[in-house]
Amino acid sequence: MIHMLKIEFAKVKNFKTFWIILACYAGITPLIFYGLCAFWVNILGDFGPPMKAYMSFPNVWSYIGWTAAWLNILLGILVVVLVCNEITFKTHRQNIIDGMSRHSVILGKFYFLVALALAVTVYALILGFIFGAIYSDIGNMFNGIEYIGVYFIQTLGYFSFAFFFAILIRKPALAIILYFVTFLLNLFLPLILGDIAVQYFPTYLISGLTPFPFLEGLLEFAASQDPNADTDPFILGQSWKMILAVVYIASFFTVGYLSLKKRDL
Repeated sequence: MIHMLKIEFAKVKNFKTFWIILACYAGITPLIFYGLCAFWVNILGDFGPPMKAYMSFPNVWSYIGWTAAWLNILLGILVVVLVCNEITFKTHRQNIIDGMSRHSVILGKFYFLVALALAVTVYALILGFIFGAIYSDIGNMFNGIEYIGVYFIQTLGYFSFAFFFAILIRKPALAIILYFVTFLLNLFLPLILGDIAVQYFPTYLISGLTPFPFLEGLLEFAASQDPNADTDPFILGQSWKMILAVVYIASFFTVGYLSLKKRDL
C-alpha cells in the first residue's frame, strides 16, 4: 500500500493545480468559519449567543465540520481533474506497461483518495482544536469530536462520487461542470422527490451528513419545548445516514473499479 501511495504522490507532486486547490482549501476554511460565526453574532445581536458559543468546545466540532463540508465540492472537483487527466494522458496505461497490474493501479488510486480524505479531515481536526483552545478550556475537547469522523465519511463520499463520475464522463471540463451541477441540484431535489424520498438520494444524503448547526440547534430547542411532538418515523436518523453513506461509497468505488478494469486503456 505504501508503494502504491508513493506512486500516486509522484503523479501529483509537480501538478500545480493540485497544490493550488489544497492551498485554497487550507486558507479559505478558517476564514469562512470565522466569518460565518461573526456574521451570526452580528445578525442576532443581543438575541443570540456570543462568538465564544460557536468556537468553544464542544460546539466547534459541528461548526467546523459543516463549514469544511462546503469546500468538499472544491476537493471533489480536484479528484475529477486527477482521474480524468490520468485517463486522458494514459498514465495508468504506462503504469501497467511498467509492470503493475490493473488491480494495483486502480487500488492505488483508491488508497490515495482515502489518504487525501484523511489528510483534510486531520486539518479540520487541527482547526477545531485551535479555535476551541483559544475560546474555551480544553478539558472537554473530546465532547462532540465524533462530528470530525462524520466529516471524514462525508469527504470520502464526495471523493468516491467524483471518482465514479470522472470514470463515467472521462472529459475533464464536462465532468467538472456536471459534477458541480449534480450537487447544485440538491437544492431542488426536495421539491421534486419529496422530503421522504430525497433523503435516500446519494448526493443529497452525503452532503447532508453534516447538518447546518445553527438550524439544528433551533430544531433541538423547539423539540425541547414540545416533548409530546410526534416525529416522522420515515425520517432517517444520523446512524442510518452513515450506514447508507458507507454503502454508497463502496458502490461508487466498486462500479468505478469494474468500469476502469474492463474498459480499454
